Amino acid sequence: MLFAILSDIHDNLENLDKALAYCQQKNVQEIIFCGDFCSPFVVNRMGTSGLNFHCIFGNNDGDKYLITKNAAKYSTIKLYGEYIGEENNSLQIGGINIAVTHYPFYAKPLAKTGWFDCVFFGHNHEASKQKFGACLLLNPGSIAGLGQPASFAVYDCQAKQSSFITL
Repeated sequence: MLFAILSDIHDNLENLDKALAYCQQKNVQEIIFCGDFCSPFVVNRMGTSGLNFHCIFGNNDGDKYLITKNAAKYSTIKLYGEYIGEENNSLQIGGINIAVTHYPFYAKPLAKTGWFDCVFFGHNHEASKQKFGACLLLNPGSIAGLGQPASFAVYDCQAKQSSFITL
């Protein structure tokens, strides 16, 4: 099973559409979103894609009320709030135990707890990955392509490997 990790859309619907088309083509059914939709209309594009989303807020999500209201229209979007991941409250996809935050300064300590197989984050728009013990700490980069080429990541649950996709 494959799932994708996206972050920092910043209203860039053109790149979002490219990422979603890739996911549909590769039969990726679950997407983790690490925050910064920015505007509420982005949620509508995600909701009409037919893909399942696990989303958190980022620091540039100004109208959280309308983002939440839009997300509630779609059974395929689950909006968790500020983060996903506590010792007994994480996201499970394909047997992988996952935590998600927008901020790198929260992600690294979560990865070091030993509670999770993967911790995903965004915020700085820099695609990166490293291991802390058995835990993968990964930033998929920015869908908006701010400061670096636009990118996202795909995780293969069976192989327990990730790869970056540049748009």
